[in-house]
Amino acid sequence: MSQIKISEAKSVQFPMVKHASAVGWEQLTPEEAEGMRRGRANMLFPEVLEDKLREFNSWLTEDQARAIVESIEALPATIEGNREVLRWLRGERQWNDENEQRRRPVQVVDYAFPDQNALQVTWEWKLEPPARAKGNRADVMFVVNGIPVTIVEHKNPKDRDALTKAVTQLRRYEKETPELLTQAQLHNETHLIDYWYGVTWNVNRRMLFKWKHTSDESYRDAVQAFFEPHEFLRTLREWVLFYVEDGETRKSVLREHQRGAVDAVVERCADSTKNRGLIWHTQGSGKTFTLLTAAQLILSQKDRFKNATVILVVDRTELEGQLKEWVDRLLGDMQANDIPVRRANSRDDLQDIFDSDFRGLVVSMIHKFETIRKDSSDRDNIFVFIDEAHRSVAADLGSYLMAAVPNSTIIGFTGTPVGGTRGGASGSFQIFGAQDENGYLHKYSIIESIDDETTLPIKYMLAPSTMSMEPEDLDEQFYALANDEDVTDIEELNKVLQRAVGLRTFLGADSRVKQVAGFVANHFRENVDPLGYKAFLVAVDRETCAKYKRALDDLLPPEWSEVVYSKNANDVIERPDVHELQVSDDREKEVRRQFKKADQQPKILIVTDKLLTGYDAPVLYAMYLDKPMRDHVLLQALARVNRPYVDGDGVQKKLGLVVDFVGILKELHKALRFDSADVEGALEDLDVLMADLLVKIGTASTEYLQVESSQGADEQLESLVYGKFLTEEARKEFFDAYRDIESLWEVLSPSAELRDHIATYKRLSVLYAAVRNAYSDAGGFTADLEHKTKRLIEESATQDGLGRFTKVATFDVDTLEALGKDDGPPEEKVYNLLRGLRKEMEDNPAAAVVLQSIKDKADRVIENLEERKVSGLAALDELKAIAEEKDRLREFAKQAGLSGRAFGVYSALSAEPALSGLKVDIQHIATTIEVAVDQFPHWKQNADERRRLRSGLYKPLLDNKVPAKACNEIIENVMNVLEKV
Repeated sequence: MSQIKISEAKSVQFPMVKHASAVGWEQLTPEEAEGMRRGRANMLFPEVLEDKLREFNSWLTEDQARAIVESIEALPATIEGNREVLRWLRGERQWNDENEQRRRPVQVVDYAFPDQNALQVTWEWKLEPPARAKGNRADVMFVVNGIPVTIVEHKNPKDRDALTKAVTQLRRYEKETPELLTQAQLHNETHLIDYWYGVTWNVNRRMLFKWKHTSDESYRDAVQAFFEPHEFLRTLREWVLFYVEDGETRKSVLREHQRGAVDAVVERCADSTKNRGLIWHTQGSGKTFTLLTAAQLILSQKDRFKNATVILVVDRTELEGQLKEWVDRLLGDMQANDIPVRRANSRDDLQDIFDSDFRGLVVSMIHKFETIRKDSSDRDNIFVFIDEAHRSVAADLGSYLMAAVPNSTIIGFTGTPVGGTRGGASGSFQIFGAQDENGYLHKYSIIESIDDETTLPIKYMLAPSTMSMEPEDLDEQFYALANDEDVTDIEELNKVLQRAVGLRTFLGADSRVKQVAGFVANHFRENVDPLGYKAFLVAVDRETCAKYKRALDDLLPPEWSEVVYSKNANDVIERPDVHELQVSDDREKEVRRQFKKADQQPKILIVTDKLLTGYDAPVLYAMYLDKPMRDHVLLQALARVNRPYVDGDGVQKKLGLVVDFVGILKELHKALRFDSADVEGALEDLDVLMADLLVKIGTASTEYLQVESSQGADEQLESLVYGKFLTEEARKEFFDAYRDIESLWEVLSPSAELRDHIATYKRLSVLYAAVRNAYSDAGGFTADLEHKTKRLIEESATQDGLGRFTKVATFDVDTLEALGKDDGPPEEKVYNLLRGLRKEMEDNPAAAVVLQSIKDKADRVIENLEERKVSGLAALDELKAIAEEKDRLREFAKQAGLSGRAFGVYSALSAEPALSGLKVDIQHIATTIEVAVDQFPHWKQNADERRRLRSGLYKPLLDNKVPAKACNEIIENVMNVLEKV
């Protein structure tokens, strides 16, 4: 039985449209949609939008509705323009009511009654802006009340890199035709297996999220759950966020765990019987956005929550500083939407907020509650959200807060698990979690986030024992001191370490610093920098940070590293070296920003107190840990390396790496006193990966590298490529196995343990490159390989003759006859010929229309070859017959004097069943049609020209006595041909 061929258009796009229509979306054909948007140069359905504006806003005149449509159309194709479109969609924009002489909010979408909206979906959405050299096409577009809101990219489910290609395509749209993304707020990527979503204007692999909200994980359920009208409109209204990071406007959308937590918080705040709750969302899962969105929903529902006050409590200046830029945009949006915002800049300021009965959002640090009067407000619609709650409850400051607002609802948020530690068990669970059976109002664990690819697993390795402390010394000088009190943040940890004089002396000794710096420099050069990633070096104190900077400058370019630590007024006298290396506030901001960019310096940050919480740099891969930590502080610090990242070549960061110079990770049960279920699998020894790699390399060698010893090297490689991997299933199995090995090799090399396996891995990599290129139109034999592997085999590309696996042969009779005289496997010749045919079609779009039928026949030959229905020699014979047909077509076109476009039309007409048996001059009709097309040079962009061209195509058909009832379908097919040339 032949294998079912999977087509993008028929097997992927249309099922999505069908599934969406089942939950309330109206299907529009591409032609209907193009007519409604008045040609390919436009994006909106203006009549639909005008009608809905008049329907939802009876006070608008016809001219005003049209003016609003024109205002939306005129918005720039930028992220700021996109933000303005969302403000219109959310009803945040106003227009002048001429009767009442006042500005009124304009409703564009009815969120309360979704069926009152025009929800439409179409496919093959082609945009050809007049000012652009070329246009682009979206696979599927979802439109709400005439405004495109979601663009969808579909890929063939057999394509291994489908997701990466979809993301790349959307980013290309942003550069080539940004108008395609001016209005759309969301994007989907799918290939019938996985279903992903994200936001436009921030399209990257790191901001792409897997959609899991389905009943049985089926494709249909995924589509219908995402586009269910009420939930989808809620996504537009509540879950899309714009913010500012490093001075640039960014955009995000809440993930499912964030949505679940927001709903849980809002419902708890509305529950008159419960007034506490604990949210644990692991580090890196977007806790701040969750917290602020919940606050916004409560404050926007003024009737439900009786014009409430939400107090956002942070516990350190560092975090308030983070909020300063990162969240200011969100706070500004709240103010723009009639939600007052105040920052408590002092204790007196906070007291005044209570005394004045302020309603809205309050941002305060926890220590400002210390002198606030008891019972400052007895209202029950005060809602307190405490960020990093495990810290706040570790001191008496939480008691001051609770006494000040005794009837408030208090929700604690934490990025680390709270069970299992002394502070967590006696603090957070008791104060916040007592009203929930499992202690948490909502939980998103470390393992869940890794499974969702929200965060990455963290692997660690222990530095040579000559640099680390003896376990008994660590017990005596660190754990014994740390056990005396709860250590929940860096400042408390530093107080403990201040008493550990012997430990700091050992870690900061000049000879040891030099030794560690040498290891770090070598490891970074060989293991981290080649991947394009960056690193933290975490020292025990500021003095040791300065020493490491001096030592690294002797080993690496000075611009590669920078120190970032807190200031002390006495440094200039007591610690001159610390003072000399201290960066200014402006320089620190610049360093923070530049470190996040892979192509800018510095590459290594030397830190001890700053940047270990709240600082997200996805390019950060390695942490050289030379400071004793435990519990919350350790987990928060380690989480700096767990952020997903994809580089400019599309290579994904696989994990975060920690190199432990202290020895604290030797005994994880001491370092992380949490419930084992909360952290198990999130932090593992690198030795586990090494063992896995060695097993997989051995298995792959046995499975894929066994060849006839009597053959030469070239023959061995050819016999493997065209013998073992002829079927697609065999290739996929090998690709999957190799990719696992390559991922591990990139992380673990160089290593002495790999010394005896380099030759085997190199052979596997060469084989992978050869197979990949032999059976595809790959862009070069090393294009798909990762950094270290690419360098390993680049020289082999020539030595091993990999170029022959990317050879392109002209698809004609002369070439086939010449190939018959050459040595080499016939299968290789078949694939080289097919590549040549594809290239000819790509280089000549006009000829591609004619050659498509030739290619279809060649593809069937390939299919029969892969299914072993024919031999390689038989396949060459069949291709020769097809090439003869191609040469006859070429000769006919030449003799008839037909252009490529006219010949494409001729070929399409020749295949028309409606014309068979009729005595019509097809060649004359094709020539006449070409003349008609020349009269309308802008027909692809201009809807009026397109209609006139379509009408003009009837005449040559009717003049040749073609029945009128057959003309519509024939013209439709001819128009499709003309589209492609």
